[in-house]
Amino acid sequence: MSVNIHLALRVGTLESLDEAEAVKGVLAAVLTEHGIQNEVQLRKFKEPISVKVTTGKWPLSVRGFGVWSTAFEKDVTEAVRSAAPSAVVDLDWGYPDYD
Repeated sequence: MSVNIHLALRVGTLESLDEAEAVKGVLAAVLTEHGIQNEVQLRKFKEPISVKVTTGKWPLSVRGFGVWSTAFEKDVTEAVRSAAPSAVVDLDWGYPDYD
């Protein structure tokens, strides 16, 4: 069974634009690994320095969400820590079918 979800992932407390670019690069790899790179937006911001990943108008449809989300969150955390050890990761899931 699949569930529709919205993703809002924010990485903040970055020390420089170079660090933000490194975070953007590792997140791009995670998105590709999980096969959602074409279904989300990955952006870097200058003020405040941050990186965000969000779904657009359409939610992701994920089969086995419980298992997948646990693996995705672990992969995101490890990737961000490798590029920016002091970064703050804020990941929220939205459930449009239940809103």
